[in-house]
Amino acid sequence: MRFSIVALVTPLLLAASALAEEFGNCKCQDKTGQYNDYTERCCKMQFNAFSHYHGDQVHQCSNPIDKIDDDGFEACCVDRGAHGAFCW
Repeated sequence: MRFSIVALVTPLLLAASALAEEFGNCKCQDKTGQYNDYTERCCKMQFNAFSHYHGDQVHQCSNPIDKIDDDGFEACCVDRGAHGAFCW
């Protein structure tokens, strides 16, 4: 019984982690805090239709289809006054 549960769950966990690596998430953030307004603006400036700003408690830019341009996103944050971006 335990083996069948492990055999069922393991492939599902591996598939979920593989999908998670394809997602791009970024926010304008540095050691002094996070900049939600900058994150929203920089997310809207991404040159693809799939980037989405989450204005709830996470305040992040996500793209479930393409990776976010980390360098471009960070440059956008810095141009607005943050000292960097956090992307994962």
